Amino acid sequence: MTALINQLMDLAMAEKDHASVMFLQWFVSEQVEEEATAQDILGKLKIVGAASAALYMLDKEMAQRVFVPPASE
Repeated sequence: MTALINQLMDLAMAEKDHASVMFLQWFVSEQVEEEATAQDILGKLKIVGAASAALYMLDKEMAQRVFVPPASE
């Protein structure tokens, strides 16, 4: 997904389509955030290993996450 977003951004910049660059910036920012979140989860899973109690606690933590839709402008 990241590569596709980057390709779109590259095309918009090459075409000097400033409106599309501004539109795509939200997707770039969101993708950076999602990649950081995935890395954080993977790090926690490496620490937890196969410990079932720790996996259960991580699962409960993950269940507390709330989706916040982007603000409409």
